[in-house]
Amino acid sequence: MSGLRDKLNAYDVESVSETYPQSVQITDLQKELGTKGHVLVVRGDKAYEDKVGELANPKFWLYENLLNSDNVQEQLRVNPEHKLFDGVGFSALEALGWHSKRLGRKALVVMAHEFLPDPEVFQRYDIEVVHGDLPTEEGYVEKQREVLRERKDIIPLHQALYGARFLAPIGNRVASQLEEMDIVPDASFWCIASGSNLYGVGHKVKQKFPNGRIYVVEPRNTATIPQDLELSNPEAVKEFSKANLRDYSLDEWVENGKKHSGVWPLHARHPNMYLLRAWAHSGDIGFDEATYLQTEDINGTHRMLRGLNPDYDWTKTTALTLNPAIEMAKEGKNVLVMAYGKHRENRYRDVAVNGQR
Repeated sequence: MSGLRDKLNAYDVESVSETYPQSVQITDLQKELGTKGHVLVVRGDKAYEDKVGELANPKFWLYENLLNSDNVQEQLRVNPEHKLFDGVGFSALEALGWHSKRLGRKALVVMAHEFLPDPEVFQRYDIEVVHGDLPTEEGYVEKQREVLRERKDIIPLHQALYGARFLAPIGNRVASQLEEMDIVPDASFWCIASGSNLYGVGHKVKQKFPNGRIYVVEPRNTATIPQDLELSNPEAVKEFSKANLRDYSLDEWVENGKKHSGVWPLHARHPNMYLLRAWAHSGDIGFDEATYLQTEDINGTHRMLRGLNPDYDWTKTTALTLNPAIEMAKEGKNVLVMAYGKHRENRYRDVAVNGQR
């Protein structure tokens, strides 16, 4: 599971045939928004909602499948006292904490230096949080390396690497339900941090409906994919990826004032390192187009959705992807996005969001 070939091919989910056994809720906003095309929202905010309420997000599905995998089950069997370990953002923190508690295990996680967990997390779960020392994704990667090198009492899960594989059954379920709904998506829109939903769900939907285009949407002031990168050119993608792997520092971002969109947990400057290695190897970036939004447009879409229905008070990452999706649906195209969870005011430090620290 952790060999070089596995790592390089971790985002290739074409051969994954398993289908998630339960129905996945898909909400169509077409009538409420008055668009010509369907606006289909995969309700990741309903994953495990009956058990965790407002904390529900797609990472609960991911960890369910990851922890049930043969490899992890064997590690659990031979290491009955080991903690579950992973690098996480706010959503994965809740999902791993809950699943660890379900298994009667303690958890150890690394978070970016800037991310401050809700104090109630430590009341809900037996979890230890270690923060990166360096900024954002740079410190996040370095601290994980340190923990993996020094701690011998952990079972590494690597959700950022294997997440696409373990969300692919959700993707198969979504694709099957779209077929039953007799709706063909013209496009799907995703944000990109770990890439688990993009590659795990988005690619399975595209496998079923190959004419649909895949879009990545990023905040303009924290874009990780350059606007001038020729996405369809394998050599350009390889060169871009290798350059990022050679220099993963955030020095320029720090010098420019540590400005961030506040759309967590998106990266500040670089794509995640697992994706960069896969792209550097294959030259296939896995999406057709990248588009960029100003922070005020993201916030405006978030407010609009919340006003439309309190049940649509989704994360700003969801608003990020819905903004261009809705515009395309107005033109008569059928679009698909993932609801990444319900909006929560996450705590942060040492970063400037909308000019404030």
